[in-house]
Amino acid sequence: MVRARGKLATGGLAAAMLLLAPPLAAQDTTRTVRPFVEGGVYDKPYLGRLLGRTAIGGYAEAHTRWERVDGVTDEAGFLLRRWNIFTATQVSDFVRIGAELEFEEGGEEITIEYAAIDVGIHPSLTVRAGIVLSPLGRFNLSHDSPRNEFTDRPLVATELLGVALSEPGLGVLGRFGLGGSARLTYELYATNGFHDGLLNASPDGTRIPLGRRNFEDNNASPALVGRVAWSPRVGFEVGVSGHRGAYNVFNDEGLAVDRRRDLSIWALDIEATMADFRVLGEAATASIGIPEGLLGIYASSQRGLYLQVMRPFARGLVRTMPNSFFAAGVRLDIVDFDTDIAGDMARQLSFGLNFRPTEDTALKLDYVRGRNRDRFNNPSDRAGILFSIATYF
Repeated sequence: MVRARGKLATGGLAAAMLLLAPPLAAQDTTRTVRPFVEGGVYDKPYLGRLLGRTAIGGYAEAHTRWERVDGVTDEAGFLLRRWNIFTATQVSDFVRIGAELEFEEGGEEITIEYAAIDVGIHPSLTVRAGIVLSPLGRFNLSHDSPRNEFTDRPLVATELLGVALSEPGLGVLGRFGLGGSARLTYELYATNGFHDGLLNASPDGTRIPLGRRNFEDNNASPALVGRVAWSPRVGFEVGVSGHRGAYNVFNDEGLAVDRRRDLSIWALDIEATMADFRVLGEAATASIGIPEGLLGIYASSQRGLYLQVMRPFARGLVRTMPNSFFAAGVRLDIVDFDTDIAGDMARQLSFGLNFRPTEDTALKLDYVRGRNRDRFNNPSDRAGILFSIATYF
């Protein structure tokens, strides 16, 4: 289900050459422009609906969940999981501002997920500054619920990488044409990185997502994060990304107070469409510097992956919705929170059946079966039936 939403008007060619997507005020139906990232910050349906030079939109996601853990009902109920608001403003032919504000769990948590300024110099070079979506794996760049084929996000994304991973930062991005539809894209930023909450805030051992939201750099030592993706054609892309930086406070006003301890994460992602099957996958590995006294208690190495296969079918079967279709698929999730021991891991298999009245709206029915193991290798089985509705607006 590959698509490109941006449109290029004949009068907006210069602007489109300079920015990664055509200007908001210069979109029409004369020519399709392939987005920088499918489903990324400038590939949203709301961008076609303008309010002056600013576009406003978002998406909403509601869940119905029934889950059992070791034979006991763990969760059963209804939830407005997310309500996100997007804005995008074309300041000039060379400058645009985008933002995303997320309301989670019925408003219990409000987060600025993205708020950045882009200055387009050339298709191969755009400067970006603000709160950025870190290019650590493809899923973090394209994680909107209406695009995700399953109700829950992959475990490697949420439990190991910390999606949605937003960081204050400054960097560059761009793309290079390789002939025909082939291209190479890149993003590279200096960011605040993670903080020591990945150890200090975690009662279960090393948990990288608990070190997110380091909005005031705790150690005055920027981290580096970047991704390079090669795409020989529309519908096929392979990306390699990495994130490295110190997470602890090792220097206080020039005085060394601790040894520097680094967090390094590497990820490989793939997207492929073959014979109407869409395959998505992502694998990640992390290396964490652990204080000597905590070795064996907190993990110094983690890894995980997900692999998903979906196939659409029965297009136009619902005659009152000529653009509707169904999709069925399966996803495998594996996360190992400590590669040095037998336990502390999670595995899960999800089966999904979706109905989309249009591509921008999804009704999802999932059956999930999984097993977790604690650090002592004790198993815990769980199963669930999930139903959700997600839509852009």
